[in-house]
Amino acid sequence: MDPTKLTTIISLLVALSVASERLVDIIKGLVPWLNQQRPKSVEEGWRKAALQLLAVGAGITTAWLASPVVPDFIPHDFIGKLALGLLASGGSGFWNSILTYVTKAKDIKAAEAESKQIEARVKRPTPSKSRG
Repeated sequence: MDPTKLTTIISLLVALSVASERLVDIIKGLVPWLNQQRPKSVEEGWRKAALQLLAVGAGITTAWLASPVVPDFIPHDFIGKLALGLLASGGSGFWNSILTYVTKAKDIKAAEAESKQIEARVKRPTPSKSRG
């Protein structure tokens, strides 16, 4: 895959993740049960499960709302939005670290290409001047 497209996809996922995290935070602020840890482990398990479902729902909603700015090479059908939403619900911290990795890999490839160009210029024979 083209590194530029990959960077675009991951940048989109970072933005969607941040937006869906904000949506989850807003909903958590409106529903105290979601915002406070529970002392009983069973209740805490249900709260965490509810937060995960909320994150998935927020990710899908955010992906649907962002569809006008999604690049054309990403599917715009229901499955494409569902996939973006599920990926976005993974969290912006995760996608931000992936974006950093991909950007560094892209920089390394660019540096290698530049190095090869320099080597090719150095190895090029220089025309000799003939004396007459």
